Amino acid sequence: MKKWLFITALTFCGLANAQQVVNWQQLAKVSWYSAYIPSMGGTYKLPKFSKEVIALDGKSIVIRGFYVPIDIDAKMFALSANPSNMCFFCNGAGPETVMEIWTKSGETYFKYLRTDKYIELKGTLKVNKADPNHMMYILRNAELLKKIK
Repeated sequence: MKKWLFITALTFCGLANAQQVVNWQQLAKVSWYSAYIPSMGGTYKLPKFSKEVIALDGKSIVIRGFYVPIDIDAKMFALSANPSNMCFFCNGAGPETVMEIWTKSGETYFKYLRTDKYIELKGTLKVNKADPNHMMYILRNAELLKKIK
């Protein structure tokens, strides 16, 4: 009986620490509303996230997309559902198709990736509900799991 309880406990611990694989179709479950933002001095469209997306906030996730460099040190970059040679928002795509990526402290391997490299990342998802200075999805403590293309 003790052995069974031990195995069950290990299984649940493993499940609790597992990353959830997320795709861009899930993140697209968003609608929009207009609101005045005092710090910006105007009315802007803000995202209203589905319950499914809100449930991902603060969770460890795995996601795939195209690498788009933003800063020279590669501590922050973007991950796009679409290759950037097509532009982020071509063919009706919106801001929900791009994610702001912040790497783990001390990680340097991202700066050696080619633009438009298709990669798989792991990190903690932040759903940005109202800060217009950041993208609507932010992945913190990102780690490269694999280069796909």
